[in-house]
Amino acid sequence: MIFESNFPQLRLSVNSPFSAYIEHITCALTHFKNTSSVVNSQGNSTAASSQFGHSQGSLNSATSSNVSSEADENVHNAAPPMIPPPRQDTESTKDPNATNGAGYEKVVVRQRSDNHENVSDDLPDVIKRIKLSDSQVLDELKKIVNKGNPYDKYKLEQKIGVGASGTVYTARCLSGSIEGKLVAVKRMAFKSQPKKEMLLTEIKVMQMYQHPNIVNYHESYLVEEDDLWVVMDYLEGGNLTDVVVKTELDEGQISSVLCECLKALHFLHSRSIIHRDIKSDNVLLGLDGSVKLTDFGFCAQIQPGGKRNTMVGTPYWMPPEIVNKSRYNNKVDIWSLGIMALEMIDGEPPYLHETPLRAIYLIAQNGKPEIKQRSKLSTEFVNFIDRCLCVNPEERADTLELLRHSFIEKSKPLAALVPYIRAVKDLKDQ
Repeated sequence: MIFESNFPQLRLSVNSPFSAYIEHITCALTHFKNTSSVVNSQGNSTAASSQFGHSQGSLNSATSSNVSSEADENVHNAAPPMIPPPRQDTESTKDPNATNGAGYEKVVVRQRSDNHENVSDDLPDVIKRIKLSDSQVLDELKKIVNKGNPYDKYKLEQKIGVGASGTVYTARCLSGSIEGKLVAVKRMAFKSQPKKEMLLTEIKVMQMYQHPNIVNYHESYLVEEDDLWVVMDYLEGGNLTDVVVKTELDEGQISSVLCECLKALHFLHSRSIIHRDIKSDNVLLGLDGSVKLTDFGFCAQIQPGGKRNTMVGTPYWMPPEIVNKSRYNNKVDIWSLGIMALEMIDGEPPYLHETPLRAIYLIAQNGKPEIKQRSKLSTEFVNFIDRCLCVNPEERADTLELLRHSFIEKSKPLAALVPYIRAVKDLKDQ
């Protein structure tokens, strides 16, 4: 049963030039490199931590943000920012006598803050190896979008999300092969986008790669070179975040979600595509229990056996190799999937109550996070998480191994997710 009706605003990935945040991240990374040998000893580790001190308020954001950082090119000489103490952690409570008129199962309500910051300093290879100018991005975009007026084909109905990059609506298709179908339209002012390349990347990936566990792309329009419409499948269940924050899934349900995500990742990885931003916010749910990956703005394409070394993703889900600016491959998605597994257990990823900068520091220092409820989990689930969260990516499992894992064999039918998805949606719609 759902007890709480105060939902956070729909979180959309956006592109924002937070210069102060970029400076903090740059200072932190520089500090990591210069003190890597120091933090290994207990005495010096404390001293190194104290050099950070208190961070500025610019680190906290109410929405999920994709922020571009030129950390490799611009090294600041300013003293590293200070890290504030973590906020008091709010424990989940459960009222065994609470009921709900809708008759849903009793579940634990969890508290979750929305200070997710995405960090990127590189243009994904799926477009080009070199950074494109705005005019070049526009030229590439014109090759993809449909000509004509989108209002002739789609009738906008309900606004379902607002972010810095634009607004998401439901829309009714008025003609064509999906006539009468409800779709999602992401509408953006293209000229004002600070990271136009990421929009191009997302559209290209969705256009090129179709899979049952990836949000289906239909078409896009660019009106007067500014009003960009991206038309996709509409999944009425919302994102996984709402479900894991408000409810408590059992192992069979968690296994089902992870299995569907692994199918999508196996498809992408087999085509040398790395998602690089796996988290519950980027997993959408259908009212039939379907599970699909979305948000491909951070995708990168590598040659088989190749590696990248760019700082990209959302701090709380970042693997150590990205935080430490080491070269990496598609195993970064496996680590993030493991963090998402912890998220489904605890209702939040590790270090969520820390600032993004502090979280990055802790990931670099601690490596694998603690499994808080290890004693309550099955041996199979613990082993699955352990295989995802190997600090050494060479030892970390790949998608094929995980799809064959004994924990995935415990997956319940997707229909088992439906009561939870519907309960959360009903409460959200109230």
